Amino acid sequence: MCDEQVNRCECVHKTFEQLKTFSSLEDAQEATGCGRECEGCLPYLKLMFATGEAAFDIDDARLAEYQ
Repeated sequence: MCDEQVNRCECVHKTFEQLKTFSSLEDAQEATGCGRECEGCLPYLKLMFATGEAAFDIDDARLAEYQ
């Protein structure tokens, strides 16, 4: 387990807590552009909308389902 947590889209400077206010990933992307620039947070965003959680271990095993 890693001590680092992923909790934001660095490219658009929005936390996952802020992005959770949108009803879907598509709505969040449309409004903010999150997950579209470098796409590094995209699997985490998918996991966030699936689980409602807003912070993830960088090596969270569940990410394999959202690549």
